Amino acid sequence: MDHVLTRIETLKTHIVIDPTIKGPEDLRLRSIKAVKIYYCFYGRNAWQSKWVHKYAQNCMHSSFESAKEFAEINRKQGSVFYIEELPALYIESGDYPILITQINKECPLINYSATALKEPDVKLSKINGYRNNYLTFGASLKPLILSFRYDSRFWQRPQAENTTIILYSKNKLEYLLLKTTELKSWKSSSFGKKYYLSWSEMKKNIDPKAVLCLYNESGFNQKT
Repeated sequence: MDHVLTRIETLKTHIVIDPTIKGPEDLRLRSIKAVKIYYCFYGRNAWQSKWVHKYAQNCMHSSFESAKEFAEINRKQGSVFYIEELPALYIESGDYPILITQINKECPLINYSATALKEPDVKLSKINGYRNNYLTFGASLKPLILSFRYDSRFWQRPQAENTTIILYSKNKLEYLLLKTTELKSWKSSSFGKKYYLSWSEMKKNIDPKAVLCLYNESGFNQKT
């Protein structure tokens, strides 16, 4: 699965293993895109026939084929997999991209404001690279990432702690640009362990308008 996207929380470990990888504090925003990524999750019949959703490591992908491969590797008897196209902000730094989205939201990033909604405390205002808008050229990636924390001053309302997902990839991957068309979802079916999973499209759709709006407001849509 060469198209796996990794949670930003693992970056520190990768830097220890490979010191040539720069940390977010050493990188600056160069451009922004709106792209599609693929989220694969699954459910299983548990004790007393209770249906349980399972979220696993490496469940985010830059391609549909990679997400399907993830499902094949993790399939077990009774498992049903789902793949959702999610809208994501693609933050280019020149070293590796950062991708930002939300799960369990009909419209990811709908409550995020590019411009801060309140003044920072004195301690925060003294941080090197402090801004009231980090979706701008030259912004440091570290405070940009922090601006998407569930409790930051950029949210219009408090967010659940684990809904905002920040990802990166050391590999140079191709991403599908996000359009105004509806995003898709799929559900797996199994015809036995000797056969690949079959996939059928579902009616459930995710709204990309908030991610597209942040991209358009950044002005980078005029530079591509």
